[in-house]
Amino acid sequence: MAGHENQAEHTKAEHAHGDDCGHESVQHDDHVDYVHDGHKHAEHDDHYDEH
Repeated sequence: MAGHENQAEHTKAEHAHGDDCGHESVQHDDHVDYVHDGHKHAEHDDHYDEH
Protein backbone atom coordinates (compact mmCIF):
# COMPACT_ATOMS: atom_id res chain seq x y z
CA MET A 1 0.00 0.00 0.00
CA ALA A 2 2.92 2.39 0.38
CA GLY A 3 2.71 5.21 -2.09
CA HIS A 4 -1.03 4.79 -2.59
CA GLU A 5 -2.22 6.72 0.42
CA ASN A 6 -2.53 10.43 1.06
CA GLN A 7 -3.58 12.12 4.26
CA ALA A 8 -7.24 13.09 4.04
CA GLU A 9 -8.53 16.57 4.69
CA HIS A 10 -9.99 15.88 8.11
CA THR A 11 -9.01 14.38 11.42
CA LYS A 12 -10.96 12.02 13.65
CA ALA A 13 -11.72 14.98 15.91
CA GLU A 14 -13.46 16.75 13.00
CA HIS A 15 -15.44 13.68 11.87
CA ALA A 16 -15.22 10.16 13.22
CA HIS A 17 -16.21 7.53 10.66
CA GLY A 18 -18.09 4.58 12.11
CA ASP A 19 -21.26 2.49 11.96
CA ASP A 20 -23.62 5.48 12.21
CA CYS A 21 -21.56 8.22 10.52
CA GLY A 22 -23.70 8.31 7.37
CA HIS A 23 -20.95 7.20 4.97
CA GLU A 24 -20.91 3.89 3.11
CA SER A 25 -18.39 1.42 4.55
CA VAL A 26 -16.32 -0.96 2.40
CA GLN A 27 -14.12 -3.77 3.70
CA HIS A 28 -10.55 -3.28 2.42
CA ASP A 29 -8.05 -5.99 3.34
CA ASP A 30 -7.69 -5.82 7.15
CA HIS A 31 -9.58 -2.54 7.68
CA VAL A 32 -12.72 -0.66 6.63
CA ASP A 33 -12.74 2.28 4.21
CA TYR A 34 -15.50 4.90 4.29
CA VAL A 35 -16.74 6.52 1.08
CA HIS A 36 -16.55 10.27 1.66
CA ASP A 37 -17.05 12.95 -1.02
CA GLY A 38 -16.22 10.58 -3.88
CA HIS A 39 -13.16 8.91 -2.35
CA LYS A 40 -12.42 6.39 0.37
CA HIS A 41 -11.02 7.19 3.78
CA ALA A 42 -9.15 4.72 5.99
CA GLU A 43 -8.38 5.37 9.65
CA HIS A 44 -4.70 6.04 10.41
CA ASP A 45 -3.52 7.33 13.80
CA ASP A 46 -5.38 10.63 14.45
CA HIS A 47 -6.49 11.21 10.83
CA TYR A 48 -7.78 9.41 7.73
CA ASP A 49 -5.81 8.41 4.64
CA GLU A 50 -7.38 8.61 1.21
CA HIS A 51 -7.45 5.30 -0.67
